[in-house]
Amino acid sequence: MKSVPYFFMDVSKSQLNISHLKMICVLEQFDTVKEAAQALFITQPALTNRIREAERRLNTKLFIRRGRKIVMSNAGKRLVISAKKILEELARAEHDINRLTDGVERVMRVGLPHYASFSWLPSVVRVFKEEMPEVEIEISAESAIKPLNALYNGDIDVAMIATSQPQLVLDENLYQVEFLLRDELLACVSHSHQFADSEYLEADDFAEETYVTNSTVPETDREYELFFKPNNIIPSKVLQVGFNEAIMELIEAGMGVSIFSQRQLNKLIENRKVKTVRLGQTGLAIYWHVVSIKQETVAKATALLSSTIRGQLN
Repeated sequence: MKSVPYFFMDVSKSQLNISHLKMICVLEQFDTVKEAAQALFITQPALTNRIREAERRLNTKLFIRRGRKIVMSNAGKRLVISAKKILEELARAEHDINRLTDGVERVMRVGLPHYASFSWLPSVVRVFKEEMPEVEIEISAESAIKPLNALYNGDIDVAMIATSQPQLVLDENLYQVEFLLRDELLACVSHSHQFADSEYLEADDFAEETYVTNSTVPETDREYELFFKPNNIIPSKVLQVGFNEAIMELIEAGMGVSIFSQRQLNKLIENRKVKTVRLGQTGLAIYWHVVSIKQETVAKATALLSSTIRGQLN
């Protein structure tokens, strides 16, 4: 079996600077150089010269002109992918360095899905302030769809993941997994809804309903994979609303139904004319886990996070 040669990238030979990367990211958002120049707070000739300079350094066209409009070439599209990652990582590094000047040695980024409960957060912040003041907790929702990818790429340090099974099996050499608790997915309807007095609901019951959700992208081990898909059911209308409070307002007004985890609903439905109904005759359980990359630098903080959350929610 032939070995694959290791490709070493000499960063000292990079042809572009931060100004070029910012330029390509802004130009992606606009149709004309004039609009992009205004967004960058520079003159149109200055931006045109910057584009030409980048193209000269790379010896390729980044944009194609069509009248007054510009269209990104394949080379430009490839560059913008890396430019976004580099600028995001630079912003993250600057953020962390600012924390260092405030006495924080490390920021622990915790990735959570959209449907997570946050009732434990104040206790976690207090406990870390007392027991690990050198670590600052930062909550991230950017990893909601693919949390393990975010962990692997270093975008987050810890992920809270819900699965359909009590045990989450991952590569033991790479990930550290701690079970947190059992939860349950529940339908949420107004008091006046026809389902309000039902003992439980089947997937067929949602076929003619307006389903209100905060994400139309199916998340793993949630209602689409566990409830709708196995029964070949999709609600007749799906309404995306980005805020849980807004979803509750629509449900309370009888303008749709939704599904949340029980832990999340404990706070959301307080003082509201809303009822919860089980999914399926035996209910639809999910199980929460805390997952981190297996590293000594995060092991102690992850253990403290897990024990604090478990103490609050159990």
